[in-house]
Amino acid sequence: MRCTLPIPALVLLASAALAPPAAAQVPPPPGKPVTIDATLSGQPIRAPEGALRVVITQTVIPAGGRLPVHKHPYPRVVNLLAGRLKITNLDTGEAREAVAGDWMVDAVDQWHEAQVIGDEPARLMTVDQAPPGATVTIPRFP
Repeated sequence: MRCTLPIPALVLLASAALAPPAAAQVPPPPGKPVTIDATLSGQPIRAPEGALRVVITQTVIPAGGRLPVHKHPYPRVVNLLAGRLKITNLDTGEAREAVAGDWMVDAVDQWHEAQVIGDEPARLMTVDQAPPGATVTIPRFP
């Protein structure tokens, strides 16, 4: 049985077979370890006692969007993957800007909110470590 392919298809197949491996196949070099000793408001980081459940979540906040006022009863690790955020702690009055690549630990039991800065959405990865079934985010105005 004879198989015929048009010339453009043969050229495409040949170039794919002869091409060097894509750069994405090579893992990126490791980054420096990130060490965080305190929450955004300076609190020492303390893990809750007993069994823990780890929940990892990604959230996208659109340009111009915000996270309403809320607090966390346990330390929450946050990595800002993309965009910029203004984070305001309503208990201390402190405000700070976070940029893509920043790691932080949210304040524990302090009301705070976040506002996207600029035209790019903010993408967050959060890591919660709390007792199984525990509430990890408490909205101020449910």
